[in-house]
Amino acid sequence: MNSQSLGPTLIGVGFAVIVVPFVVMFFLAIGPVGWLLIGGSIIVVGIAVSLREAPSYDDGDHLERTNCADCGARIDADADTCEHCGAVR
Repeated sequence: MNSQSLGPTLIGVGFAVIVVPFVVMFFLAIGPVGWLLIGGSIIVVGIAVSLREAPSYDDGDHLERTNCADCGARIDADADTCEHCGAVR
């Protein structure tokens, strides 16, 4: 391990030595009910984020899209003309 990578490692270890006891004391102070509340909240947020990022998630009214027969650009299925090339459908 060279001295360039040792510095950030020592800084990280120093922060861990300072922060970890406070985190442990916090979790001991809130007790099992607090653990359940925090853990349950994290699970609910995780589920919400997972569902939001799912490919099938639809957060608005999206029109059906199709390809223009002339240029292949994506256009609204009910459009009269292509927004890209101006071709009449």
